[in-house]
Amino acid sequence: MHELFTKDNPSLRECQAFHESLDQEKSFDVDMLRNVAYLSEEIGEVVSAIRDFKKAEAPSALEAARSQLGEELADCLAYLLKLANYSNVDLQEAYVRKMKRNLGRTWHQPPD
Repeated sequence: MHELFTKDNPSLRECQAFHESLDQEKSFDVDMLRNVAYLSEEIGEVVSAIRDFKKAEAPSALEAARSQLGEELADCLAYLLKLANYSNVDLQEAYVRKMKRNLGRTWHQPPD
């Protein structure tokens, strides 16, 4: 399971497999709705981290805020990977398929 951390650039599919093993090893809660709630909490932490990032001025404060934001985004990704696992969705495949569809879409910009 921990071989994921020996790779420089693991794929999304490999990250998803890691979380499947981690859930089993750690006996994490696999209830989908509770995990959506946990994800919602993490999104709130992303909002807070973005606020700190936008307020940071000194280079050291900016780097610390960027690091914290990265950790909160990683937590969100972890929950997305877990939810994909619980529903047997290959998230890498779903993402690529959806982005291919989005290439042909047109989004209307809101008026100024």
